[in-house]
Amino acid sequence: MTQQLKVLMLEDTPTDAELEERELRKAGIAFTLMRVETRDAFIRALDEFQPDIILSDYSLPDFNGMSALEFVRHNHPEIPVIMVTGALSDVEAVGLIHAGAKDYVLKDRLARLGSAVQHVLSMEQGIRARKAAEKSLRESEAKFRSLVESTSDWIWEVDERGIYTYSSPQVYELLGYTAEEVAGKTPFDLMTPAAAEQLKEKFNSIMSERKKFQLLENVNQHKNGREVFLETSGAPIFDAQGVFRGYRGIDRDITDRKEAERERHANAEKLQQTLLQTIEAIASTVEARDPYTAGHQRRVAIIASAIAREMGLTDERIHALYLAASIHDLGKIRIPAEILSKPGRLNAIEYELVKSHPKTGYDIIKDIQFPWPIAQMVLQHHERADGSGYPQGLKSDQIMLEAMIIAVADVVEAMSSHRPYRPGLGLDEALEEITRQRGTLYDPAVVDSCISMFREKRFVLESK
Repeated sequence: MTQQLKVLMLEDTPTDAELEERELRKAGIAFTLMRVETRDAFIRALDEFQPDIILSDYSLPDFNGMSALEFVRHNHPEIPVIMVTGALSDVEAVGLIHAGAKDYVLKDRLARLGSAVQHVLSMEQGIRARKAAEKSLRESEAKFRSLVESTSDWIWEVDERGIYTYSSPQVYELLGYTAEEVAGKTPFDLMTPAAAEQLKEKFNSIMSERKKFQLLENVNQHKNGREVFLETSGAPIFDAQGVFRGYRGIDRDITDRKEAERERHANAEKLQQTLLQTIEAIASTVEARDPYTAGHQRRVAIIASAIAREMGLTDERIHALYLAASIHDLGKIRIPAEILSKPGRLNAIEYELVKSHPKTGYDIIKDIQFPWPIAQMVLQHHERADGSGYPQGLKSDQIMLEAMIIAVADVVEAMSSHRPYRPGLGLDEALEEITRQRGTLYDPAVVDSCISMFREKRFVLESK
């Protein structure tokens, strides 16, 4: 149900009041009416009745319309007033409107009262709606401004040429420039020359395609000269007609994160170097006990790495393989030196002892936190594709590819080199051996890569 209009009428003549009420009803206006005659009653009704509109006579015995209008303007400016009077000069009419009356109606033309009320109410609703929208906009802008100015990130806008048109105050905390100093510059003016050169083409491409971008890292130069790493995200701005007007975005300081990454990288390199030195020390210790095989592990590592590269393994896997191959015979450190350097063939007990070296090597390094499964590579390097290897008797689908590569490299190097119980058989004999056992003892893909590497690519192992 529509709420009735509350009309406060300041009128001392009952017949005039009845005529005015009749005109309002004729206009189809649903209303509740309160009529007052005195100043005190008028003021009280404003607070208690809380009218939507006031119809005021211009002349009353102890209170006139102009005084009423003045009171309303100062104390209840939201309530519209229409003056209803018997006679009014043009000068007085102008004075009323200037004083704040929304309209005036002559008593001998009351037929106009209904439409005047409807017009004034419609106009007031529009004014109130506009004021409410303006208030909401101001509050929204204040909230947005508070948010922008309280965040630690830098909010910005650039025009279609990439020139800053707005910058939040946080740019001073990040780069040492005030918002006023940034205005008129481009992002590249704040970057280091190298970063500007690197990103200019990419940023121009983004702007030409009018697309969003996220987490674009760039190096900026603080006003004091130090480097500041920022992470930039932005979205295109279009006007009401869909015309591109620039970008609005945010920059976040990631300097601490980048410095932490640098430190982690430096520590990783240091750890890597320490790891290499440790593995080299282990390899040297093993080979010192077996002078006949000095350099064997290193040469196996070189051959294995070359095979892996021929097979297209990643650099990281090749590096891990090299490290494992460099210590694949680590377990021999627990085998008596006289067995390792025995000139004749080993008896069954001695051979079983030698066969234990993959498991021994695994046990020595299994608890070391390598970033790769090096212990498993060492453990499996004597396994064979048909399950005839040791120590676990694994078959091809159970053996790591890296271990199968070490197995082939180990055989090629060992057969090519001198041993206490026989002279070196040469590279050709070694390649013939892995070719004969291709698919039986050794993985076919590994064998093919090894053969191709030596015979087609003319790989040459450095002299011992």
